[in-house]
Amino acid sequence: MHEPLELKDPYAALGHPMHFIGRLEHLYRVLREQYEGIQRFAMALYNAEDDQLSTFIYEGEVASPLLGYSVALADVPSLKHLAQTHAVRVVPDMRVFRGAVMSEHTEALLSQGYRSSFSMPLYHDSRLTGFLFLNSTRMEYFDDAKVAYCNLWGHLIGQQLVREQDSVEKMRGLVNFATDVTGRRSVETDSHVRRMAAYARLIGRQLQAQWQLSDAFIEYLTLFAPLHDIGKVAISDSILHKKGGLSSEEFEVMKRHVTVGRDMVDQAIQHFALGDMEHSEMLRNIVQYHHEKLNGSGYLGCEDGDVPLEARIIAVADILDALLSKRSYKEAWPFDRVISEMQRMAADNELDQACVAAVISQQALIDDIRRRYPQ
Repeated sequence: MHEPLELKDPYAALGHPMHFIGRLEHLYRVLREQYEGIQRFAMALYNAEDDQLSTFIYEGEVASPLLGYSVALADVPSLKHLAQTHAVRVVPDMRVFRGAVMSEHTEALLSQGYRSSFSMPLYHDSRLTGFLFLNSTRMEYFDDAKVAYCNLWGHLIGQQLVREQDSVEKMRGLVNFATDVTGRRSVETDSHVRRMAAYARLIGRQLQAQWQLSDAFIEYLTLFAPLHDIGKVAISDSILHKKGGLSSEEFEVMKRHVTVGRDMVDQAIQHFALGDMEHSEMLRNIVQYHHEKLNGSGYLGCEDGDVPLEARIIAVADILDALLSKRSYKEAWPFDRVISEMQRMAADNELDQACVAAVISQQALIDDIRRRYPQ
């Protein structure tokens, strides 16, 4: 009679506290232990609002050739077909595409020596959320057994993504609940936060190479941008909606929304068990520091080295939209006047110069965002 065997559970670590990206990295290590020939794992997220597919997570033996890559799904017929049919795709030799017009994605992978690929669409409640990609430098690497294993592994990855996205949605739900219950809707409209998030992504992409920002950093920056003013639910309507300037006493009350917002984030993370939500410190920093000026003249008096990059980006995105938009106390400014004012603020060390330069260089994209989310 054979003795019972005790085998190591490679997935046991997932039951311990671990952030989302750490979970993905662990799962990729498990996959590599099973199939060492899989030398690249990547995930792209899909935004149905603008039909954009954007790089998000990458693990591989060499640097990613597609950092900051984004493309409309409509422009990638093969992936669009997978999304529509809920199918996976295996390419035994990616050089088969050389006879046609290759996508930037395929050309980049071939240049790094990858030959075979496994692609899988990911869903949440039948809604496309992104794609998973696996690659090997070996031709015809993905046989039937590997495809079956990778298919199950891909579904596990998809469940981790759903879990993470649900955490972010819980946080957003808290904000919506708080504003509904208090009846204190901020002067910031839905279109404002959408524009501001798009501006934040634009600035982040422009700074990506200079600051070596990951795709995940930019994705979470975009996700958290609309939550920057959550503390305003504690500010009275008489101040939020006042026509004209605030008195010094009213301004002191208004300034409290950044620390109130930080407390709300901390309480939400604790009460809704969101402690393993990725980049939760980024959210805290955005809420607390988005009104800081690098010369120390902001709400909390923080100076250059104390203001995190994510807060600098959000500050520029927020001011950009505020100046370009009509408010109860002002008319919308023309773009050239906005740029002049932001350049002055950068010269006075109020705003980050690199963030302002990113805005100046992208007027066409800013105009496109304003058309997409009109006031």
